[in-house]
Amino acid sequence: MFNYQVLPLFRGRIKKKEKMTTQEKFEELKARDLAAKSDKQRMEIDKEFERLADSDPEGFETAFMASAKGTLERAKQLKIKEQLSEVSQYVSMSYIAKNYFNKTKSWLSQRINGHEVNGKPSQFTEEEINILNAAFADLSKKLGAFSVSV
Repeated sequence: MFNYQVLPLFRGRIKKKEKMTTQEKFEELKARDLAAKSDKQRMEIDKEFERLADSDPEGFETAFMASAKGTLERAKQLKIKEQLSEVSQYVSMSYIAKNYFNKTKSWLSQRINGHEVNGKPSQFTEEEINILNAAFADLSKKLGAFSVSV
């Protein structure tokens, strides 16, 4: 992903200097913007964003869209976690993992919390979301039909 420029150093040695791609520059600016402590810093970073967009419009658009998609995915995961936080107080997530997914509670927890597995954040697939929704519907039906008799 890196572009390299070769620069000569003393004693005839050659060192490769890394040249950042537009995507990498965008991510660095985004991180600096999030860490900025003043409006002045943010305005300077905004100017750098503008210069980057002017210098490579297509690369900037690609970087922006990738960043937006990543943000959307994180928001979806947070929404799922938030939705499940209340119900997990009443329903055994271990039971759901075992009986509806044939997996462990740890597996389900990894997806709910977006923990890294094999170097990338785990998340539910669309099929797993459908299974989870079916599990809650099934449990709701079972609870709704339940009554204690004497």
